[in-house]
Amino acid sequence: MSPLFRHIGRLFCDCARERRAVAVIEFAIIMPLMLMLTMGTFEATRAVRAKMKADFAAQAFADLIAAQTSVDATALTNFCNGVQMVMVPYVTTSLKAAIASVTNGTVDWTDTTCGSATAISNPTTLATTLSGGGGNSVIIVQTSYAYTSPVPYMMPASITLTQTAFARPRNVTTVQKN
Repeated sequence: MSPLFRHIGRLFCDCARERRAVAVIEFAIIMPLMLMLTMGTFEATRAVRAKMKADFAAQAFADLIAAQTSVDATALTNFCNGVQMVMVPYVTTSLKAAIASVTNGTVDWTDTTCGSATAISNPTTLATTLSGGGGNSVIIVQTSYAYTSPVPYMMPASITLTQTAFARPRNVTTVQKN
């Protein structure tokens, strides 16, 4: 065999080796991107699910209060504990809820004891479109939930998810607070 053919044969072998190295390099470049996309999808799904649970918690809280004829501090604490359980498997103590009862544009009572929530700003404006006058009452619940990622390098800060829910009293015209 002539030296020329040996040289060409070695070139083909070297070229085949280089192609394998290119595949390894491509894999090394693409793998972190694929991991980031997978983790990003996981994180986005968890955040959307937390938002859905926080929305349901707000509506459940409003429905629990609207089903009562009157509420007191103990009942509101029990409702708060129950609604926080809606957030499982997420951190339940991050849920805060503020409540207001509004009748004919007048605030009957408010409560911010569930998670030390901030009061609802201007609940009469929120209830105006729902009460419609004539002695109608509306229970307004505003929840906020601080969602924190289990993968902190993907989303280092927490996201505050808020929701406002409304319910009309079912058994009385206005739910009283004792």
